[in-house]
Amino acid sequence: MEPAESAGQEEQILSIDFRRYLSALRKYIWLLAALVVMSIAGAVVFTTRQTPIYMATASVQVEPKVPDLLGAGTGDMFNAAGASAEYYKQQKQVLSSFTLVQKTVEQNDLIPKLLTDAERKDLAHDEQLELATRLLQADVVVKYPEADRIFYVSVRSASREDAKLIADAHVATYESYAKGLLQLSNTTASEALQAEFTEAETKLRAAEQKIYDFQAKNDMVAVTIEAQQSLVQGNILSFTSKLNDSRAHEIELAAKLAEMKKEQSQDVLANPMIMMGDNPSYETLRTQYYTEKIHLIELEKDLGPKNPDYVVQKQKVDLLYQALQGEMSILMRGTQDLYAAQLATAAGLGGEVEKYKQEAKKLSPLIAIYNELLREKKEFDDKYNILRARLSSMQMTGSLTSIISNVRGLDHAQLPINPVSPNMRTNVMIAAVLAIVVGIGVIFLLVFLDRSIKSVTDATQAAGAPVLGVIPQVTSADLNGTNDDRTRDMYVHENPKSSVAECCRSLRTNILFSAADRELKTLVVCSANQREGKTTSVIYLGTTMAQSGQRTLLIDSDMRRPRLHKSTGVALTPGLSNLLIGDDDYDALIKPTEVKDLFVLPCGPTPPNPAELLLTKRFEIVLGELAKRFDRIILDSPPIQPVTDAIVLSKRVDGVILVVRASKTMRDELRRSARMIRDVGGAIVGVIVNELDSRDSYYGGYGGYGGYGYGGYGGYYAEANPAGTDADKADPAA
Repeated sequence: MEPAESAGQEEQILSIDFRRYLSALRKYIWLLAALVVMSIAGAVVFTTRQTPIYMATASVQVEPKVPDLLGAGTGDMFNAAGASAEYYKQQKQVLSSFTLVQKTVEQNDLIPKLLTDAERKDLAHDEQLELATRLLQADVVVKYPEADRIFYVSVRSASREDAKLIADAHVATYESYAKGLLQLSNTTASEALQAEFTEAETKLRAAEQKIYDFQAKNDMVAVTIEAQQSLVQGNILSFTSKLNDSRAHEIELAAKLAEMKKEQSQDVLANPMIMMGDNPSYETLRTQYYTEKIHLIELEKDLGPKNPDYVVQKQKVDLLYQALQGEMSILMRGTQDLYAAQLATAAGLGGEVEKYKQEAKKLSPLIAIYNELLREKKEFDDKYNILRARLSSMQMTGSLTSIISNVRGLDHAQLPINPVSPNMRTNVMIAAVLAIVVGIGVIFLLVFLDRSIKSVTDATQAAGAPVLGVIPQVTSADLNGTNDDRTRDMYVHENPKSSVAECCRSLRTNILFSAADRELKTLVVCSANQREGKTTSVIYLGTTMAQSGQRTLLIDSDMRRPRLHKSTGVALTPGLSNLLIGDDDYDALIKPTEVKDLFVLPCGPTPPNPAELLLTKRFEIVLGELAKRFDRIILDSPPIQPVTDAIVLSKRVDGVILVVRASKTMRDELRRSARMIRDVGGAIVGVIVNELDSRDSYYGGYGGYGGYGYGGYGGYYAEANPAGTDADKADPAA
């Protein structure tokens, strides 16, 4: 067989056969039922002997905030997100904590209720307290089922009154703990705020002192630096504006002066320079001049140039002209003086602007320092005001902590009526379920660990060949109380109408049908181990073939532990070994039996080397000669696992039939035997399942019959002796 095919067969053998497990379950259902009944009975007895346990439950409401009586918005617990899941998870742990349970025990004097006198004996008070706390902690159950801010505290006790009392007491302890924790939190917070407030006040005063010292050092006590800064900035702006105006006037005068100098050489009467000034006297003189000039012209025209009135008038006109020239000179000098004065004014204004800019530069670093001091003071001032308001609110809240809390008891525990433990129904159901699970598990484990052949399916999968038929179990009743090998082996011949005989005829038919495409004249029947019904199967098969009219020869090729001669009533010698060493008297060596057309070739003298004789060419010649004389030749061989004779024979015959004994032959051994035959080229025709107790549905649907056996191989290499006969009969296996 190819390795892949072999691996496939092995995997198939190791696969789970659910029908096998179900069959085993049906077989042992009575045992499973008995186990369930015993478990239920034990559960009932156990439950009735247990002390009743009662449970009382009290509830407590935990809010995320304390009541805000002051309206200051300071109700958050511990300045945390009180409504968070983490907070309520923490409170659940607090309710079931060792410390809180210990407070409940200590404050309510529960030690006598929780410990017996014997338990308290020789223990100090602290040890009694610790022991009682641990016992009570195991009986306290805290639940938070709906996440609705309501906790349920349940206490288990053998006394219903104690259960109620302890549940209410534990809730009261938690309320006291929460109030104390709130008061402690407020006190701690007040102390921390007071320390912060004092520190902030000290820093504020220090900042104020720094500002005063700075002002005193820089002569800013009377006039603040802000006022000085404003004054300097105002002066700079004012003088800068004046300086700009002065410079504009200066430019105007400079332009006027330049024009005057340009027009200075022109006639005084035609000179436009006079228009650049604002001199009313000049206009008066010019008007007077023109008036006198006209009068002079009239005198010259009327009197002539030599008239004294003309001369006087001319002198008067000349004096007016000179006066006009003088006014022109005055205007020039006045403009020059104004320009010079304007230059001086601009210089003075520029000096003032520069002076105040220098003062501003000197003031800038002082302003920066002063502003920093002011910012520092404002920071401390803001912190001071906040802390003062918070401290005042905290101090008022602290005075109310004795009457307010975010924890309050909701419902007191009710006196329990019915015990919660032991629960008869629950215990019975658990016991029944466990019994069923354990029973089924044990049955399945036994089936899993049992690697023997249990059904035709097991045999088919293990051998990788079809099951040709089954031989039912032959009981002592079927043998009329006679339990020897011969009676068992000749049962089919002596009871041709029995069901066992019918099964053997079905087996014969199946073998003939399996040879539809080839000739199966020579067959070797072998098994994996001794006492698996191989010899009995050979005789049954030979009997049914002979009864069908075929000349059939049974050859006892088991030269180590021969048994065919005993069952058929012929002599052991001479036989096969004589033929193999050269004897050719076939007719003398082949013995007839009481079954018509059934002949036997006994083993003959036991040789020291049976396997070597079977490998000789002589054996092949002998087998060929016998095949000419008979229609069917069936060889009874030794088991495959102990010796190699059957493997040698498998190469010489047309086919091999493997015999397995139900509930004895291991699947791995059958698989290994089949592989050994295939490895040498042997052809496996099929498998015979022997000693199948079909009354058990675990094995399949055949009628029930008695047992038979192989006969004891005391050791395949030990010599046969008459003393072994009784041992063979003691274990009726073929």
